[in-house]
Amino acid sequence: MRALAGELLLTAWEEGAAQPELRRPLGLLSVALPREGDQLESLPLAERNRLLLNLHQLSFGPRLDIVGACAACDAQFEFSVTVSELTALSEGRDAGETVSWSEGGRAFRLRSATTADLLATLELADTGAAEELVLSRCLLAAPEDVASQPTASATVIEKFGELHAATELTCEISCPACSSEETVDLDITRFLWTEVRRGATRLLREIHTLAAAYGWSERSILAMDARRRGAYLELLGQ
Repeated sequence: MRALAGELLLTAWEEGAAQPELRRPLGLLSVALPREGDQLESLPLAERNRLLLNLHQLSFGPRLDIVGACAACDAQFEFSVTVSELTALSEGRDAGETVSWSEGGRAFRLRSATTADLLATLELADTGAAEELVLSRCLLAAPEDVASQPTASATVIEKFGELHAATELTCEISCPACSSEETVDLDITRFLWTEVRRGATRLLREIHTLAAAYGWSERSILAMDARRRGAYLELLGQ
């Protein structure tokens, strides 16, 4: 896995900005893992998210800073979690890639959803229809058994939730102002994309400043490491 820095950071920013939200994780990972690009769509979501956590740590460090507002009193709160904490939480909830059960004398098997399953719903405006499609793609059984089991049955939905507990990372915090309990969604793609946008914007400003001051090309500026760019920017009083 390659860190998102220099030219790779700008490439990741361009890839992410050009992609719909569901495809963005693959765009970011394909820059860091170019040899595995064709295989990323078929990874279980929990495994894909662990790769995103690793990429965040490699490129931007081990800490994720969360800023939000209390739903009860609108007070602002800030806290941090580490990649290792989120990885441990994900692995602790991981139920594997498939789950099997019997019902009504028939056997059923459900596999983990992949990004490809989510992308298949892009053209569907109805949330219910999108959920039904993902469930139908993940439900594996003999044709006659699947036909006898409604895709969105209570059992299928329950098993799907158990199977994907590792992909939905949340934490409970107590509001420092009113002490109400708040559930915070820890969406790793959103955190990583925020860092990519922030880092790319900062890098473009540095390129603009150095090019304007010294007449250097973008290519030559990107070839410098961050420390050297920083030294020149310091000389310019930036």
